[in-house]
Amino acid sequence: MSNGRQVKSEGYGDSVIKSLGELRKNEELCDFSVTAEGRVFKVHKVLLAATSEYFRVMFRGLMQESRQDSVDLKGVTADGLQQILQFIYSGELTLHYDNLTEIINTASHLQVSSALDVCSDYVNSLMTFENAEEFLSIADTYSLESVQLHWDNMILSNFQEFSQSQAFLKLSADSLSKYLASDSMRASSEFKLFKCLELWFQGNRTRMMADGEKVLSHVRFPLMSEIELAHVQQTEVIRCCPTGARHLNKGFRYHMDCKTGHPVIEEVSTMRTDSPSLVLFHHGLSHIAFQVTAYNTSTSRFHRLFSDVNGSRDCRVSVVDNFAYICRVVDYGGGTLMSSLFRFDPRHLNAHELRPMRCLRLDFALVTFKKSLYVFGGSTEQFAILDSVEVYNVLTNTWEDSLPLPTPAHSLAAVSFRDKIYLTGGVSGQDRQATNRFLCYNPEARTWENKPGMFYARRLHDMVVSKGKIFVLGGLPRQGVPLQGQIPIESFDFQSNQWTMLSSTLSGRSVGHYINFEDQILSLGHEHHSATEDEVWLYNSDIDDWSKYAKAPQRMSLTSSVCVSLFVNFYDEKVDKNIII
Repeated sequence: MSNGRQVKSEGYGDSVIKSLGELRKNEELCDFSVTAEGRVFKVHKVLLAATSEYFRVMFRGLMQESRQDSVDLKGVTADGLQQILQFIYSGELTLHYDNLTEIINTASHLQVSSALDVCSDYVNSLMTFENAEEFLSIADTYSLESVQLHWDNMILSNFQEFSQSQAFLKLSADSLSKYLASDSMRASSEFKLFKCLELWFQGNRTRMMADGEKVLSHVRFPLMSEIELAHVQQTEVIRCCPTGARHLNKGFRYHMDCKTGHPVIEEVSTMRTDSPSLVLFHHGLSHIAFQVTAYNTSTSRFHRLFSDVNGSRDCRVSVVDNFAYICRVVDYGGGTLMSSLFRFDPRHLNAHELRPMRCLRLDFALVTFKKSLYVFGGSTEQFAILDSVEVYNVLTNTWEDSLPLPTPAHSLAAVSFRDKIYLTGGVSGQDRQATNRFLCYNPEARTWENKPGMFYARRLHDMVVSKGKIFVLGGLPRQGVPLQGQIPIESFDFQSNQWTMLSSTLSGRSVGHYINFEDQILSLGHEHHSATEDEVWLYNSDIDDWSKYAKAPQRMSLTSSVCVSLFVNFYDEKVDKNIII
């Protein structure tokens, strides 16, 4: 602790430091003196006022010191004042454990916020789970918010390590509950997290009765497996806490509901992550597995989450309550096709087969609206074009018919925005050619409205909502349109009620290849003329330009994928071990 460290404020540039140093040498230009413990320091008023709120207020003319040429400071030491004045002139502090409190006290007294920031950074660099108590006391005394924030981040990032320290056993129930409620906590499993809490309860057994409700209400039992829940059920913590069984049963109920339909999603059912992830559903073929992979933006790595032996002839994916609903036509080989709907759960990396569409259809459009999936149009195995619309209620696991399309169509695209569903393009049942139509469906009123058509007719394209506009990307144009393999992006502005043509993408089957991810438009595979099949590219709608975003591992083609946004805990041991190299 006694080793010192000279640190420099990032707020001071080298040229500024040199100028201030030269100014300090010219003591004849000094127009003020500050004194502490009998030691006198010659200084410049203008520099003190520029760096210290304390002196800024003093020199405004409202205090008698503003008319004096010196001031005697009380409550600070001469050594502490010398260090802060050195910082004001050079941007540097010489810190070590023995002078830390002295310098923080002086910087706080004189309200030199940049010096307090440097001290806070130094404290953060020294803090461990074993020595934090004294540093946190200093931070509390001098309101060093960044130190407390750093401490919170240390705990959330390394909770299992923290649980082995004395500081963990001394945590109050309120503080522990605050950490448990955070989505930012890095947990390899909720079960291991519970095992850590057992140590806290056993450290003071009265907590089981007094604080059990407060703490256990933040444990996310639905994230545990049924085997783990059964083990937890036998623990002393659950037996002795008056409401322990009630909270535990939320986990059992979650699994039971998943087997019969869509579970009730409570706060304790959410993932321990605070940012969404790009998740890819690879269609698969009759001889290649259907796969689900996720991209970790922090590590630039892909993780395999799930695989299924059945390939799919057609595949659409939509999201409700952080479940992916995969509506597809499965190819069982020998020309046998069947509709399939199953739900992928990123909490447990498993899937449940649900009730399939009543009509087997290919090249349909799928979109989520509230708690329902809407399926529009498509074609049959015999190439008949459909106008029917089916609606799946995720809560009841049932399908029902809705108001049909104004005219039959397949290979159209759909997106929900605010309280409406919008559809574009597709192949018409009248002349079997791609169309440029733009339709608006009101699910509440069950009415259709024609909107201004796109510039280009297209099919097998994609739609994305970004920054309050609808973007139509990719797809195939009407036969005979000479685009040399490219087709423009078009955006619809609701205020002007008109379309704008933007840069181009490659013509091709682009269903599910585009997504609004954290208010950015991403594309998978070879959709842009500079992209390759294993790349993800970013489209900047503000400047109408493209840039590379991510690259998949070798031999991982993205051309047969559909992308959605899901919350995935990459610290979960089930996910972490399945990195794709």
